Amino acid sequence: GAEPYAEWVNRFAPAMRQADPTIKLAACGSAGYGDGGHGLAWNRVLIERCADQVDYLSIHHYENPDRYAEGPRAYEQFFRKTGDLIAASKNPNLKIYVSEWNAQSTDWRTGLYCGGLLNAFERCGDVLEIGGPALFLRHVSASGWDNAFVNFDHRTWFPAPNYVVMKLWREHYAPHRVALEGETAPLNAVATKSADGKTLYFKAVNPSDEAVPVQLQLAGGAAGKATLQLVAPGDLAARNTLEARDAVQPKPAAVQQNGATLRFTLPPLSCGVVVLGVE
Repeated sequence: GAEPYAEWVNRFAPAMRQADPTIKLAACGSAGYGDGGHGLAWNRVLIERCADQVDYLSIHHYENPDRYAEGPRAYEQFFRKTGDLIAASKNPNLKIYVSEWNAQSTDWRTGLYCGGLLNAFERCGDVLEIGGPALFLRHVSASGWDNAFVNFDHRTWFPAPNYVVMKLWREHYAPHRVALEGETAPLNAVATKSADGKTLYFKAVNPSDEAVPVQLQLAGGAAGKATLQLVAPGDLAARNTLEARDAVQPKPAAVQQNGATLRFTLPPLSCGVVVLGVE
């Protein structure tokens, strides 16, 4: 149970820090938000009893791929509830480390889930510091755990949709989050700004079955040229394979631009990234 585990953390952590004062320690938390709150109950015990002994609360979560829309939102609420426990603890600087996460598939559902969860990570950046996906590598003969980002045989490899979306999101990462005003539903969206303030990014997932027209209005400043990349295979069953490794990939799409106002459409079941220069 959580109580004896917390006791062992309190016994081992000081000895480990004495051996190496620079060490970073993670305690094993839980992300079982769908089991009647068991995960939060476990985390509460650890946070109350040993938050001051560790740097990270490490949690795992593997989602049903059919929950590609609501799963990221539910997990985000779990981050927030865990963050509230941390804020009231002896160590409010304790951070969440999502040391394993994924949706259990290699079709487009896991791409939609990935985009939504990465946006949740960004929104929760005040309490969540590290996210580590799993599985990373899988030989295609290993059929029992089919969710890897990189899938290979002895000849070549293909990226699963979660890899495709994560790569797109990483290539358009920026450190400063920007407020979004107005209605964003049904989109799961974040806006960020580059360190030099010269580029804005809008990363959004449309997990719905309907196309969503989007209008972005830049508040203050003059806008430069905008571009849009979409991953929109149009089918939840879409996937890459060894024979067709680029069936799911980003493609440029049209943006209508009138000064600082952008208009574009996110197709059903799509992920998109807008890049806007700021003059």
